[in-house]
Amino acid sequence: MAGESRYAQWKYVVEWIVPGEGCLREVEEIEAYGRTRYQEYMVARLAGIGRALIIDGKVQSSLHDEHWYHEALVHPVLLAHPCPKRVLIVGGGEGATAREVLKHRCVDEVVMVDIDGELVETAKRLLADWHQGSFEDPRLRLVIGDGRRYVEQHPGMFDAVILDVVDPMEGGPAALLYTREFYEAVKRSLRGPEGVAVTQATSPTLTPEVYATIYKTMASVFRVVRPYATYVRSYNGLWGFVAASDATDPALLPEEVRRRIEERINGSLRFYDPETHTWLFTLPRPIREALREKGRIATDHEPITVPA
Repeated sequence: MAGESRYAQWKYVVEWIVPGEGCLREVEEIEAYGRTRYQEYMVARLAGIGRALIIDGKVQSSLHDEHWYHEALVHPVLLAHPCPKRVLIVGGGEGATAREVLKHRCVDEVVMVDIDGELVETAKRLLADWHQGSFEDPRLRLVIGDGRRYVEQHPGMFDAVILDVVDPMEGGPAALLYTREFYEAVKRSLRGPEGVAVTQATSPTLTPEVYATIYKTMASVFRVVRPYATYVRSYNGLWGFVAASDATDPALLPEEVRRRIEERINGSLRFYDPETHTWLFTLPRPIREALREKGRIATDHEPITVPA
């Protein structure tokens, strides 16, 4: 281990969810910790959820249920597209998002852009259970750099854009990856109206104002916008996503999902299947009401951030 960390002597990790509310987990073993130019990280075994990656005090994923998150993020939009050949991932440092994208037979090239090269190298060494060799796949091209700048500089290049970035924290590296201006750049980066985009969108129950804002901001740019959610124990509840396109609707019927899985996916899925797909897009009434009544359009001038 190298570097100083506020976790070094901790026996517990306390993750603040919203002001006044947090989750305490016992640290069973710290495997690595450090601070990169952009963020502080720890790889540790935590009570209840096992090996986990923690960034700036927040669990990013754990082996207990990372597949609930990564399969939900990737497969609904890629299966909805007629045949995605070029896919852009912004973020996704663990390599698990790339792992799921590379299961699709249509995919010829995946470009993964992550700002934190040091953290990606740490993931390559320590998080093999997450990436499962995806960094070595010849179809993957890793770019260390600013994801927003990359999107802005590559119009008309991709069939799908997957935004697997950290929450919009004030002053954080993803603060301007949830604004109308950024989503307009994402739209320009897509190859035609059938192109699809998806973003992780925080929790519809823990931070409903943020979730609704992300939804409304994407809806100000794209014609077809679908919010959905899954339960992730490591994230202390429901976790939200928003998919968007001008012509492709990911809300497929179960039999169509089944057919496309059989035709287009190599390897096994642990979480996602036709019944799960339907469940993902069946939001309960309070969340639907929050999407109508809460939120606003976020801009570069007035971005949205999660509560500190």
